[in-house]
Amino acid sequence: MNHRIGVLISGRGSNLRAIIDATRSGALKATVALVISNRGDAPGLARARDAGIATLCINPREFADRDAYDRAIVEALRARDVSLVCLAGYMRLVGRTILEAFPDRILNIHPSLLPAFRGLEAQKQALEHGVRIAGATVHVVTADLDAGPIVMQAAVPVLPNDTVESLSERILVEEHRIYPQAIAAVLDGGDGSRQSPVISRQSGIEALVAAVPFATAEAIKVVDLSGAPTDVSCAVQARFPRAAIKTFNDTFDVAALDWWDAMFGADLVVAADVMPRLTDAKKQYLYKAAADRVSTRGGILVLDRVGEPGSPLLHHLVWLKHAGFGQVDCRWLVDGVAVFGGFTPRPAAASELPLQAGS
Repeated sequence: MNHRIGVLISGRGSNLRAIIDATRSGALKATVALVISNRGDAPGLARARDAGIATLCINPREFADRDAYDRAIVEALRARDVSLVCLAGYMRLVGRTILEAFPDRILNIHPSLLPAFRGLEAQKQALEHGVRIAGATVHVVTADLDAGPIVMQAAVPVLPNDTVESLSERILVEEHRIYPQAIAAVLDGGDGSRQSPVISRQSGIEALVAAVPFATAEAIKVVDLSGAPTDVSCAVQARFPRAAIKTFNDTFDVAALDWWDAMFGADLVVAADVMPRLTDAKKQYLYKAAADRVSTRGGILVLDRVGEPGSPLLHHLVWLKHAGFGQVDCRWLVDGVAVFGGFTPRPAAASELPLQAGS
């Protein structure tokens, strides 16, 4: 099914280009049906027209009130059979009329790891608070500012000499990468009912396997730390019939180190049911060991439950980033379950000794 997307912008619409490129490459099975701006001089409108996309300026000053303006937006989107609305630098709050017309079908991307640093100047807020990890978040738009369900996140390190401009540039690279992925995940997730606004039709295992960034015909090397046999390893084998999967007979134990040699050169390390059983120190140790041992294109996927008090969400993202992984993402599922992933770590360091496991 080829979905039809509407995009709302106010200025350059920098993420609009990423969405257009993803539709053209086939990475996003959708069509940008209409780009709307509240400003007639928005550079993003020219970008859309150059790409052959229909554009429309709807100026709020030409309407009697906010509701009339919002109704005009809804009518324009519905006239083009839009099923998902994406904000790309739209500098106005989305009114209730639009929210009710597209319930759980409006996405936004925000330059922070929400729920931290909501609102304007998120990058400046991050620098003022002295955080070491910033990032980008794709979330479902609700009536509360930057507070809707999280679809996907990516982490970005804050460097000692960062300015608002330099940090914003690095975050924008991640925005361009994950926004099309998050859109695809929501479109693949079904009809957007309130019970399942994101990746809702997939179980945790299905979503984990779907997050593996390799072609199904590749002969990848996989290490499953969960034990053997598992539903995860079976699902991976079903999707990647040429995969060589290494499993272990016993419950995974960091201190045993029998996984150390097996991990060398792996393209994928799966820790689906491992992290909840480990202390924080052992989790950090495992991430670092994986980054040192897996192939330079490889990575690790973790299935974990988040959302309770003391959620490990930010810790996972920070530990993966500090371990040396790039493209560090979090994809949320139903009921607080999330797939964490990190890929393309630094070159494997086979000569290094294992780290000392924590208690």
